[in-house]
Amino acid sequence: MRIAIVGGGASGLLTAVQLVRHGFKGRITILDPHPELGRGLAYSTDFDGHLLNVPAGKMSALPEEPEDFLEWLRAKQWPGAAPGAFAPRRLYGEYLGELLERHRHRTDAQIEHERAEVDGLETRGATVSLRLHDGRMLEADAVVLALGNPASGPGLDLPATGMEDRWQSSPWLGEALRVRRDGERILLLGSGLTAVDAVLALNGQAGQVRVWMLSRRGILPQVHRPGATAAQLPPLQERSLCGITRELRRLITEARDRDECWRTVIDALRPVSNPLWSELPLRDRERFLRHLRTYWETHRHRMAPEVRQKMDGYRAEGRLEILAGRLRRSTPVENGIEAKIVLRDGGERRLEVDRIINCTGIQENYRNHPRGFIAALVREGLAVPNDLGIGFRTEEGALVGGDGQVSNVLFTLGPPRRGELFESTAMPEIRVQAAELGKRLAESESSFAEGRERP
Repeated sequence: MRIAIVGGGASGLLTAVQLVRHGFKGRITILDPHPELGRGLAYSTDFDGHLLNVPAGKMSALPEEPEDFLEWLRAKQWPGAAPGAFAPRRLYGEYLGELLERHRHRTDAQIEHERAEVDGLETRGATVSLRLHDGRMLEADAVVLALGNPASGPGLDLPATGMEDRWQSSPWLGEALRVRRDGERILLLGSGLTAVDAVLALNGQAGQVRVWMLSRRGILPQVHRPGATAAQLPPLQERSLCGITRELRRLITEARDRDECWRTVIDALRPVSNPLWSELPLRDRERFLRHLRTYWETHRHRMAPEVRQKMDGYRAEGRLEILAGRLRRSTPVENGIEAKIVLRDGGERRLEVDRIINCTGIQENYRNHPRGFIAALVREGLAVPNDLGIGFRTEEGALVGGDGQVSNVLFTLGPPRRGELFESTAMPEIRVQAAELGKRLAESESSFAEGRERP
């Protein structure tokens, strides 16, 4: 049996690992143009200041072996390897690469890394033909779309004419995070974890930079509290967005009365958040994305304590300022860009900066100008956007086509499932999805072999 995995980031690599762990014996081809597998956007950073935002004790890539990453750190003699430590993301990418090699040597399955991009695919009965960017075709019996997130977010409706070299659509493209000169002035659009990463990278280099972070509400992600553990959450009685919000506020108030941290309640939601999300009416899910997502994500996806200390230090030194508002206009001037900002509390602010970097994060709309490969799948009827447009419509990881039929050869995991499984972008969820998918495909290998042997 031949399985093609489109995408070689964490979700693609873990799917291959789980196929092996569940006894798959066929050929696994991982299609990704990058030289190293497993790193993707998150773990390819060169900056040691970019830390995981989940403690090491919870970052095993294997749900069956919860201390695997921690044991790997100890074997590497990483200083401070403890369950509550926040390791550099660069190290985690190294861990994933070694995890694949460890399993590659334990199996009869053929694991290949094809450094190529996929432009499209078509199904022919029980076979899938993948069109590669260089014109070649690759045949497979099942395809896993491990697409992750793109490197840049949605385009901004602001003119960049004459400022192309000063307007950057993503911190992850090219040399956006390299300081160009001592004293450089940079405006970051966004104040979430992506923007925090940009601040750390810019201030971690030689020379002084002045950075502004601009977002609608001007709030940073919350910080982890060492030692805080998830509470025992009673079953939630409410099933509407307003009702759940009220109930959570009550539970947080009760936790405070017991001298417990609000984090214990938020973390206790993790095992039940996807079932709650799937039960919400579409209108409530849309309202959440419009009005509550920013508040939820700043509390749910938190910073390591040492990262917050650095951010506070930059602010105290005058190297970082956080603004609440929105960018009204940007105009080229002799020494850079003049940015006109409408402040949230009224009035306006004008800044003269050298560069503007879009750090608003990834909110990919699968209905409107998504990546070319995704658009081709939708155009050819092999996939459809889910109700919210922030992923594909799926059934237990299998794609639903334009005809409403559930595919038995096309599968996905991670961010493409986010519209239906809202918690679908972090390692604790991706590793479970990879394990379930790996088991399902490995079990299908025996029936596949039986079908080929029939006269």
